[in-house]
Amino acid sequence: MDKKQSTSTLTSILAGGLAGASETVVTYPAEFVKTRRQLEVSRKGFKPSSSLTILRSTIANHGLSNVYSGCQTLATSNAIKSGVRFFSFETSKRYLTRVSGKNNTSINVAAGLCAGVTESVYASMPFDNIKTKMQSIGNTHTRMIRCAMHMAKTEGVKVFWKATTPRLVRLTLSSSITFMVYDHAVSIMNNLTADEAELRTMRQMA
Repeated sequence: MDKKQSTSTLTSILAGGLAGASETVVTYPAEFVKTRRQLEVSRKGFKPSSSLTILRSTIANHGLSNVYSGCQTLATSNAIKSGVRFFSFETSKRYLTRVSGKNNTSINVAAGLCAGVTESVYASMPFDNIKTKMQSIGNTHTRMIRCAMHMAKTEGVKVFWKATTPRLVRLTLSSSITFMVYDHAVSIMNNLTADEAELRTMRQMA
């Protein structure tokens, strides 16, 4: 890989990480309310509150900062996840293309599967489980590191990879479909651009 390509890859990873973190900060209140409602539904004999009621009650009783409880964890997770996803996809795609001598949809699907597995197992699960714990009703930990240490001490290290299998299936399929559609879209757009440029050149020569 030459220096220009390496820099471009690094820039994409950093830009993707920044985008993922920014999205998390903006949309986190909705994520917080969603998690709280899911936890309330699981309590027997408890009538779930509306999303607006949960949001207003949390701000009134605990302040706006409580709505962003766990945001640091999710923002960090999404930033790392984006970097791992794109790095894994590009690395897997280059390797599979070199080994098979082909660059087609099957290669993109396989690379997407590799990216999904890597992202889910190594980047997503620990952060997501910490985030869920911090959002849970009755949780007293407001800092990611302290919450993680408490979880490891009381439930063991395996708790960070709790429910990995269903998430792994979803993310693997999601990554495969996303990258396959992305690759096709880029290919179609490039062909359209090339055809348009060729047509413009022919008109100028006529």
